[in-house]
Amino acid sequence: MSAPTDDAAPPVERRPGRPRDATADAAILDAAVGVLAEQGSAGFTVDAVAAWAGCGKATIYRRWPSRSALLLDTAHQMGLDHTPVDTGSLRGDLVSLLTELARKMRETEAGRILPSVVAEAALNPEMREVLSAWIHDRRLRPREIVVRAIERGELPADTDVDLLIDLTGGTVIYRELIGGERTDKADVERLVDAVLPGFVVPGR
Repeated sequence: MSAPTDDAAPPVERRPGRPRDATADAAILDAAVGVLAEQGSAGFTVDAVAAWAGCGKATIYRRWPSRSALLLDTAHQMGLDHTPVDTGSLRGDLVSLLTELARKMRETEAGRILPSVVAEAALNPEMREVLSAWIHDRRLRPREIVVRAIERGELPADTDVDLLIDLTGGTVIYRELIGGERTDKADVERLVDAVLPGFVVPGR
């Protein structure tokens, strides 16, 4: 299914040197996040965002030249940032981090937006780049946890950090995003306990 196409911006009279209103920008992006969360990428149009924000389309087009440009900036507003955690063990850190990730994917607006962004990324190369960058940023905290475990001696120095993150975090995201399965702490514990023996230093 193709995405809505209201990319053609109407002629807009610009005033040279007129400063951008940061408050208006933020209000429009808040509205765009709401539209994307409620209606998905298929319902994400400049008309819908303008109605939600209570402004005219021309106000939006003065700031974003097209639907795609607005959608890209909206995607950047996604959260799902990991909360810092240090339980003193790799297992404890992973269980805490992944349980919180699953909860945020179910209960936060950012979690509700993610399926729409993934759907748009399948059709839109620009959005695919945004999603890739977003995923990279969200892997930084798990990488810190794994690197810390290596420094503590829980994991070998040559541990494949990305593979460990993929097997644990990727499974949670798949269950919540694709499978529609609720992933609770007990599920996460079973997952971590199944994966870690293939990585940890024997006897640790």
